[in-house]
Amino acid sequence: MTHLGDKRVLLIGAGGLGSPVATLLARAGVGHLEVVDEDTIDRSNLQRQTLYASVDVGAAKSVVAAGRIRDEARAAGHLATKAVAREMRVYPDSALAVVQGFDLVVEGSDNHPTKFLIADACALAGVACVQAGAVRWVGWALGSVPGRSACLRCVFEDVPEGPDQGCSVAGVLGPVVGVIGALQAAIALQLLHDETSAAGVLHHYEALAGSLRRTRVARRADCPLCTGAITGIDAVRYMPHRAA
Repeated sequence: MTHLGDKRVLLIGAGGLGSPVATLLARAGVGHLEVVDEDTIDRSNLQRQTLYASVDVGAAKSVVAAGRIRDEARAAGHLATKAVAREMRVYPDSALAVVQGFDLVVEGSDNHPTKFLIADACALAGVACVQAGAVRWVGWALGSVPGRSACLRCVFEDVPEGPDQGCSVAGVLGPVVGVIGALQAAIALQLLHDETSAAGVLHHYEALAGSLRRTRVARRADCPLCTGAITGIDAVRYMPHRAA
């Protein structure tokens, strides 16, 4: 069995999805966790972002999240776990540098441009990633291993046109991000244990129907990321929503 204490995981987003992922990976014994998020904690976050409490309102999410990760790791007996806060955004000109050097990236941002930016950066850097999204009553999760499985672009092709309708705009139910975040953590642990069969499987959850579907996704023959047509991070590709 792989020793998780030697693994380095980058968490992009410390909100509704990042909260359960951070808690579960810390308690599983991942040795090094870094949290990237530039936001501060708002009272409206508390119903779904379980890393935080009312006393944290106004504080930086990444800083509080890193502290809670250390607490969770210690509670589970993992005294050597390191947690690093990175209070920042990921931009196209920094994305490759941000993801390099990690065994796995777990992305749980609330906007489409960031999702495609991280998917592209991970593929170009050769880093496995687990991505997810949730809005209103539904959510999805997908793990990808560059060169071996379908990627985000195989499923969703490109950044949708028009205004972003992520959870920050459309809202999301707390239990939905809890379920999807737990799925992300499960996929992440499988990939960290070299169970690559977990990659390329799209998980789709509908809370109102109480349904969870798994679909094995084939690599798309014309996927620009998998075929190598995308060879670098071009900021124009993610406009007009440049910020991650």
